[in-house]
Amino acid sequence: MFFMSLRCALQLLKPDPEGKEFMERIIKRLHALSYHMRSHFWLDLKQLNDIYRFKTEEYSHTAVNKFNVIPDSLPDWIFDFMPHHGGYFIGNVSPARMDFRWFCLGNCIAILSCLATPEQSVAIMDLIESRWEELIGDMPVKVCYPALETHEWRIITGCDPKNTRWSYHNGGSWPVSSTM
Repeated sequence: MFFMSLRCALQLLKPDPEGKEFMERIIKRLHALSYHMRSHFWLDLKQLNDIYRFKTEEYSHTAVNKFNVIPDSLPDWIFDFMPHHGGYFIGNVSPARMDFRWFCLGNCIAILSCLATPEQSVAIMDLIESRWEELIGDMPVKVCYPALETHEWRIITGCDPKNTRWSYHNGGSWPVSSTM
């Protein structure tokens, strides 16, 4: 959403001397943000295989494993879920761990805002098509996949009852998303 806001701001500014300075700053920020997101938050089969082979405890500007992601943190479901011709932007990257869940709204916004490259946009749509039953099924699109289960949702959401398995905020369907 920040990326889309910057793009909108760029369109609203006048190209006068004061506006040009802000436009240059926004363009610089857009380039940095798009590079960061496309490089570090994109997940496809190639990236998944790279993560699987990451070395840990790399700490330098030349490190391949920039966030020191532990390969054992890859969830079991991800290998079956990832299609050969598909990919998506993950929800979060933190030290030693990535949130590998599929977040529909973020990926759709990435397409709409042009944060996703044309190739990434096609890959996102390919993933939706290949995983239609899991992501959409008989109901409107699910907000995330898979839902957090067992004690994991209690730890991450602080036992908030609105975030139980397949509820609105934890993998449930968002009817408003199907009208987008």
